[in-house]
Amino acid sequence: MNLDHDSPGKPANGRKVVWIIVAVAFIASATTAMLAFTASHRARERDAKALAADTADLHAELDLWRTQLADAEKQPSRDQSPYIDRLVLRTRELSLWKPRTPCGQDARGQLVRAMEARLSLMLHESAPPASALDEATVLDGALRQCEATRGRDVNI
Repeated sequence: MNLDHDSPGKPANGRKVVWIIVAVAFIASATTAMLAFTASHRARERDAKALAADTADLHAELDLWRTQLADAEKQPSRDQSPYIDRLVLRTRELSLWKPRTPCGQDARGQLVRAMEARLSLMLHESAPPASALDEATVLDGALRQCEATRGRDVNI
């Protein structure tokens, strides 16, 4: 019996090996792409939940700030000192709060700066002018900017 591997009727073993390698490489590539997509999707979901939590925390802080600010503004100038001290403490506590996301960190920073600007106006003038920074507008603007740029740093 004569077994000739190079006969024209049978495919060469080398070609089979090449096709197997190409198939394995394709399957590995497709699997890697699927895993990357799944990981990216999960990361986006986690980020969205974390940003929602940051947003809720920041809005709760803003509500507390507004309540304390209204209490301070009701007082005569000579009696405002303890109320302003509470506002300063609230601002410091917020600046120490650790956000879950970079967007939350940026929004926190902008909100703290707006609060500090309001305090500065209160300390240097009897009543803040109507043109004073509105903390809610600053916070909402920062959060809108975060939402608009979300996901732009992810490349797949």
